[in-house]
Amino acid sequence: MAIEKSLKDILLRAPKKVYLMGKLLKAVAIFLTTFLLILTPIASTMKLKAQQEERYFFTLHLMVPKGNVIRQNVGEVLVSEFAKIGINLELHIVDFSEFLDRIRGAPKTWEEGGYDLFLVQTGYGFDPSGIRTFFHSEGGLQIFNFSNGILDKLIDEGDKTIDPEEREKIYLKASEILYYELPVIPYWRVVNTFLLSADVKGFSPYYDTDGCDKWEIPGKDAIRYVQPTDADNLNPIFMQTGYSFRAVGGPVYDSLVRYGENFQLEPHMAKSWEWVNDTYIVFYLHENIRWHDGVPFTAEDVKFTYETIMNKEVGAVDYSRFSQVIERVDVIDDYTIGIALKEPYAAFLDYIATHQIIPKHILEDVPPADLINHWTNTGEGGKFPIGTGPYKMVEWKVDEYIKLVANEDYFMGPPKTKEIYMMVIPESATALAALQKGDVDILNDWFGWTPEQINEVKENPELTIASYPIPGPQLVGINCGHPILNNRNVRWAINYIIPRKKIIEELCGGVAGREAYQYLAPETLGHNPNLPKIEYSVEKAKEFMELAGYDYDWLEPPPPPPAITSTGMALAAVCLVVGIALGFGIGRMGRR
Repeated sequence: MAIEKSLKDILLRAPKKVYLMGKLLKAVAIFLTTFLLILTPIASTMKLKAQQEERYFFTLHLMVPKGNVIRQNVGEVLVSEFAKIGINLELHIVDFSEFLDRIRGAPKTWEEGGYDLFLVQTGYGFDPSGIRTFFHSEGGLQIFNFSNGILDKLIDEGDKTIDPEEREKIYLKASEILYYELPVIPYWRVVNTFLLSADVKGFSPYYDTDGCDKWEIPGKDAIRYVQPTDADNLNPIFMQTGYSFRAVGGPVYDSLVRYGENFQLEPHMAKSWEWVNDTYIVFYLHENIRWHDGVPFTAEDVKFTYETIMNKEVGAVDYSRFSQVIERVDVIDDYTIGIALKEPYAAFLDYIATHQIIPKHILEDVPPADLINHWTNTGEGGKFPIGTGPYKMVEWKVDEYIKLVANEDYFMGPPKTKEIYMMVIPESATALAALQKGDVDILNDWFGWTPEQINEVKENPELTIASYPIPGPQLVGINCGHPILNNRNVRWAINYIIPRKKIIEELCGGVAGREAYQYLAPETLGHNPNLPKIEYSVEKAKEFMELAGYDYDWLEPPPPPPAITSTGMALAAVCLVVGIALGFGIGRMGRR
């Protein structure tokens, strides 16, 4: 009876338990289905993210000064190109003041306040000895932290070799060293273009602001010249950028000799000169030149300028070159100056005689170490440099404009325009819009005009362009003291990953220059035609990275674990639900 009653009770209660288990099963199923619907896209997203995540050997930082649109575009292209060989490249568009501060900080890396890589254009003048400035270990601007004893000897030898054929042999070897050691990577030789109002007369792209005394717009008393960055120094012995020379150096100061059309040397403050022998030159000076304050210019000013540059305490940019070349400066009379060289120096006229002259009567009593902070260099207190040039500097609103007024007593005759404003507009689009509206008159060539912008100007009858080829290349500057970039194989990997053809044809529209593979231009003595062109190649770039010790197997992500599909997860969930339900029911029955 007891057993019979128990069976009866179980049978009577069974429908209720089945009903309860059904309710539980349904609830668990709903919960797991909802959970599954949420989990499946999350799992898919995580899987996709893992698949898309890239690995890099290291990160480098590329610095580009503001203002030059094409250079900025090149930077963006390089970011994607570097990724192809396992380098994460971060692009930084910076103010020119920050750019200068950072390149002076080499060999510090970007993260230490210096730099890793930068894009800029450098010049060496028109004689190959100009490579001393950047690549001699005792050069004036040793910003690449590069040193090569053999190259130093070649540069020194080239400086004192007069015979053209012998000089060429020397600089061919120097070009070869620069090509293979690769302290910089030239990639583009530019045709520079000015955009200007069609009303501007007397402008020459070769003279640029050195010829500003010839500029005029009929019916106007002022001309507004624009560049993307302001001057950094006002005294030419401290100027490190072309922006300073264009805004102040050319208009305010003069030099014994200067470059004219097609960059040919021509007399300027010196009406003539003669070489007495290989190491002594005499200059005969104009006698009608006056400083802006009315004091006559004499040979004493030339002697003072050169000896000031040669004084190490001063910190002049060209200290190294002048001190290595010049033995002494002789004042023969008020308008005759003799210069004795330590040994023959073939590029004397190019690199010494073209330097602007500063006033002895203003600066002779200033302690040498204080010259860099003197008002003639800083404009402090509203006082500005005294020169002999066609224009006087009278106002400076930093990062806005420098105002120049005509020097009516200029020895080559009064300038044709009363006032020139050397204006600063950092962005090329803003500058072009100002030109189109007639608010400015000349936009200089350092904006990096795009083909579209140049064509836009060509199609406007009120505007025009003026272009000229320059030898100095656009390049990738390299901090050779960087712990990664001091490996030459890494530098060569970068060399192969630069898409020179794409830059010229796509970014420049095929009209803004030519590809560059070595530092000296084909027109320059010492350009080496035997050095092979560098053809873009990801494969070769990777080969050099491997030579540098980087293993591309490491970059390959590990194979993913077997994928769990949504169907599989659903089946697992159903099994789980059934298992729970059965376990619940059987467990309860077992306890009865």
